[in-house]
Amino acid sequence: MADIIQLAERTVKHVMKLGASHCDVLVADSTHIVAEIEKSSIKQASEISDIGVCIRAFRNGCSGFAYSTGHDFDVVKRVARLAFSQASAGTPDPDFRDLPEPRRTVRVSGLFDKKLASLEPDDVVEMAISLSDTASADKRITSVNAGVGVGWGEAALVNSNGIRGFQKMTAFEISAEAVARSGRSMFSAMDGGSTRRLDLGLIDRIGENAKNHALMGLKQARLSTGDLPVIFDPLSIGFILLGAIGGGANADSIQRKRSYLAGRLGQTIGSPGLTITDDPTVAWSSGSYSFDGEGVPAKKKVLMGNGKLRSYLYDSYTSAKDSVENTGNSSRGGALWSFRHQPSISCSNLIVNEGDFRFDEMVRETGEGVFLRTTFDHPNLATGDFSGLMMESYLIHKGELGPSLKQSTIGINLIDLFSRVDMVGKDSVDAFGVMTPPLRISKARVAGSG
Repeated sequence: MADIIQLAERTVKHVMKLGASHCDVLVADSTHIVAEIEKSSIKQASEISDIGVCIRAFRNGCSGFAYSTGHDFDVVKRVARLAFSQASAGTPDPDFRDLPEPRRTVRVSGLFDKKLASLEPDDVVEMAISLSDTASADKRITSVNAGVGVGWGEAALVNSNGIRGFQKMTAFEISAEAVARSGRSMFSAMDGGSTRRLDLGLIDRIGENAKNHALMGLKQARLSTGDLPVIFDPLSIGFILLGAIGGGANADSIQRKRSYLAGRLGQTIGSPGLTITDDPTVAWSSGSYSFDGEGVPAKKKVLMGNGKLRSYLYDSYTSAKDSVENTGNSSRGGALWSFRHQPSISCSNLIVNEGDFRFDEMVRETGEGVFLRTTFDHPNLATGDFSGLMMESYLIHKGELGPSLKQSTIGINLIDLFSRVDMVGKDSVDAFGVMTPPLRISKARVAGSG
């Protein structure tokens, strides 16, 4: 710890001596182990050590960014000169005010797991094989793709205003896709999850889910186009919300008028039962941190409260531009911080408040409709329109879950989606960094081929 903090402090002093008005330095050291299985056979296994330093230098409001791999100070000094020369050559930006000042630190538990950080490549390969075996434990499963990734690292962040931070983090990511065949029918299903601790139970759950949903999908039907109630699984609504809220509430996009949420602060955009928070203090969640990518202490904030848009996501630059409080949403990458990119605004962990309904109650109450488990299409954040292929979806008929749907799509505006939420489930799942229960909306346009 002491070595990388000292390197960051030394680098800041050097950059300031070059003539910078402000600067921040991130020193990172991380290890990543990945094992991948493709079509039920080992595709690759790798271990990568990623060590480096990145520098942001400012002069006349203009910034320069550069990074080096390794921690050799002679190399770092050359990178510092490059960052400073970029800042000196740029056009002055009157909207830049300052970097964050030191604040009282926040202790967030569940960022680092010693057991996870002690794993060897062979351990990760065995977990990938176990995941594949679980997902293929039925003769109708003909192919499985599976991946397990673990990582650990430490990062020191120092800026010219006196911020001095250090944190250690771990990451555990799992995904599986199973393909089932029976006669002329074929169907694929996936599942995935992430955390900051070693959770072997996650392997079993994801493998079982991928297998079971692939088998469920073998019975298929076509659907006629119409307006129908839709129940969103955490996988589908989590993926949509990551862009719709995580991207839509990005203050940089708001200020550039590139988001459908621009000008809507304080307005009702969803149903009274819908509350979404951004919370980087959740123990063991992959988006958690004790301070953000600029050193601002972690804090929970409500983005949508009972349907009303309460806040955008800010970093130091955008908050100064709007003369509002910095929400601490500057990101240095994913679960493990990277020195290879400039910080950018991002959500941490999006949390959708749970409701009162079990999933079976939601299906029964729906009567006739659709259950959408996965989609990987992104909403148009400029207009708020969403049109996506329903990768894995099922017919709801007479209050029961029925066959999977072939060649169906869904179309809805995001404001309509939020406003039409009329049932909120009680069993949350972490999907793509969004902790959410199932949600039902009263209707959406579903286009089928029936």
